[in-house]
Amino acid sequence: MRGVFPIALLLAFPASALAQEHITLDEVLPALAGTELGRIELGPAPPPGSSRTVRGSEVRAALRAQGRDARGLAIPSATRVRRDVRRIARSELEALVRPRLDEAIAPCRAGEVELPDSVSLATGEVSVAIEASAPSRSGRVAAAVVLASGGRETRLTVSAAASCPPPIVSPGARVSIIARFGNVTASAPGVAMQPGRVGDVIRVTNRSTRASLMARIESGDTVRVVQ
Repeated sequence: MRGVFPIALLLAFPASALAQEHITLDEVLPALAGTELGRIELGPAPPPGSSRTVRGSEVRAALRAQGRDARGLAIPSATRVRRDVRRIARSELEALVRPRLDEAIAPCRAGEVELPDSVSLATGEVSVAIEASAPSRSGRVAAAVVLASGGRETRLTVSAAASCPPPIVSPGARVSIIARFGNVTASAPGVAMQPGRVGDVIRVTNRSTRASLMARIESGDTVRVVQ
């Protein structure tokens, strides 16, 4: 089946994890914004909603490490750098997550999605990435959600009810098995051993040789052997 994501790995994700981000020199010296010098990293940034003091000595050390001369730069003795945070309510979070979740589990669609009441993110445009499991027999799907903004990531594990169209191939259905050998394409009569929809990989049996194969469903009566 498509979209399979190990549940054990999903559960191993922390509820909220931050990717590494760094303070850059242009945050201490705004006049250097947009320059190569301004992009020099001065150390790890504080978590969203907190601040860190950058000493002038840290700035000079970072410049020396890059082989740069600090002369001519008005380096302050200390600069407080802050990372702002914004809180996203459940309704906004669902608007971000649901479309990507539907894409991840297509042709199934998510019903009610279990989400936290709110989540705190670094300020900035939010991007969403999702890895989802195939819907279980009980009709639920688990997903790992990564929300990225302001150079940081927040990871969530969510679950949802899922509604799926019925399989177009049923166990015992007769299918045509297509296989490619170099430049040659061959077909053989087969029997589906598992149900599935277009794009799913299922087990089939070659009726002539009795060989068991894994094949991707292309239509209601055609499957193609996967290598």
